[in-house]
Amino acid sequence: MEVADGVQLLTQGVTNFYLIGDRGKFTLVDAGTPGDWDFFVRSLAALGQGQLPGQPPGQLQNLEAVLLTHAHPDHTGFAEKARTETPAKVWVHADDVEPARTGKLGKKDGSIAGYLLRAQFYRTFFSLGRRGAARMIPIKEVSSFSDGETIDVPGRPRAVHAPGHTPGSAALLLEDRRVLLTGDVLATKNPLTGRLGPQIMPSGLNEDTPLALRSLDALRGLTADVILPGHGDPYRDGIPAAVSAAKKAGRS
Repeated sequence: MEVADGVQLLTQGVTNFYLIGDRGKFTLVDAGTPGDWDFFVRSLAALGQGQLPGQPPGQLQNLEAVLLTHAHPDHTGFAEKARTETPAKVWVHADDVEPARTGKLGKKDGSIAGYLLRAQFYRTFFSLGRRGAARMIPIKEVSSFSDGETIDVPGRPRAVHAPGHTPGSAALLLEDRRVLLTGDVLATKNPLTGRLGPQIMPSGLNEDTPLALRSLDALRGLTADVILPGHGDPYRDGIPAAVSAAKKAGRS
């Protein structure tokens, strides 16, 4: 589903990932779960875009980059498979390079036990678990980007470092399209409680929840007509309203 100019939303539930088209080439923002690979391939082929001379449209050869908003298994998903089976390089903020390469995640500052009475908790973990997101597949070769860098890939997104969920959590701004992809910096659906609206991720999934709340300030000066989160529906009421709502919602 096209949710912004040249930006397709791909999801099989719980986690969103996005495909940015630019003159027949593509950048994938996040890589779902390992089990989403076949869905991604079918989606790319169905777009009917990205044709190279002598090649059918939507071939994997047109994928040039996989940009990860952070290194968690429901976002790194099939990134290693994409790296080995397409021309794409995999990118992540420098502070998340090590967990992306090793699959070793940092300690969370909240307990999962607090969500055990929530039906959404079980729906999320069943959905992600059956598609292979119970563990992270290490990515053997990872390129890094830094805060404020305009990454030279299709769409030319600008990285906005906003740590807390992980040390390297980042949003990606498509300035010319007025689109902000927030990954897990800002969500519109809580994957453990089901709460809707702009918010940070639950503390049971964050490494530093107070920092995640403070990092929302990094988004305030940006301009975008649509926010595309890693969890939940697109948000179209502007960045200031989203940040204010997320700060008011607080931790969960």
